[in-house]
Amino acid sequence: MVEKKISQTRLNQFDDFQSTLYKECTSIYASGSTSSGIYPIWLKERFQFTYVYCDMDLVSTKKGWTTIQRRMNGKVNFERGWDDYVRGFGNPSSEHWLGLENIYRLSRQTAYAKNTLGAIYTKNPEVGFDLEDWDGVKAFVQYRYLLLESKETKYRLDVGSLDEAYQGIFSRSPISGYKFSTPDRDNDNDNHRHCASEFKSGWWFYHCVESHLNGPYPKYKQEMKRKNIFWGQWQCHSRNYTALRNVSIKFYHGMVEP
Repeated sequence: MVEKKISQTRLNQFDDFQSTLYKECTSIYASGSTSSGIYPIWLKERFQFTYVYCDMDLVSTKKGWTTIQRRMNGKVNFERGWDDYVRGFGNPSSEHWLGLENIYRLSRQTAYAKNTLGAIYTKNPEVGFDLEDWDGVKAFVQYRYLLLESKETKYRLDVGSLDEAYQGIFSRSPISGYKFSTPDRDNDNDNHRHCASEFKSGWWFYHCVESHLNGPYPKYKQEMKRKNIFWGQWQCHSRNYTALRNVSIKFYHGMVEP
């Protein structure tokens, strides 16, 4: 379970938010709370709160991103089994994984958008991958929708329609269409290898391996390797192909159901 080591003072500040039942960080930002930090999010399908890190400072035209995964120093072990990846682990104020079941519920919170004619329609959340290597090279890879399926389908993930700004750099999502695997649950599409066991992380693996942001944390200035935090398309963005030191995965919901 994701740890909730939060001060009593901070918890007292949550009272107003809890009474409002915010369902994601976008609405919190729109309410006037524009500082990045930990906030309670109401999971309406589970009828409970979960604590998330809201990124209000992301360099983007859209503000209020809900963080579901973050790596920054290697202090949390991501080589874990299926049950941990379903429940979540770590601390949202630092390195953490929100949990597949929480991510699934969060991604289903009804969101809305307006088309060019002003008509309102329902939509899936957008998803962004915030990446920085040891050389300080950064990229934010944004996809137009994320759809995570339930545990019955092994949390199969669809990520689609790349933002036009990154066409040619990151041509497609390296995790779309795949089931989630952990070292103790082999759900990948490789009939000859167990990717999660070999690469020591829970992730949406296909054949070993196009990406795994939950992989072992790299050493300082190490070259990117498949055995550590890995995003295969990074070589298109960084000449040195230096290992990633800061990574996070974030949702943006847009307008959300009242």
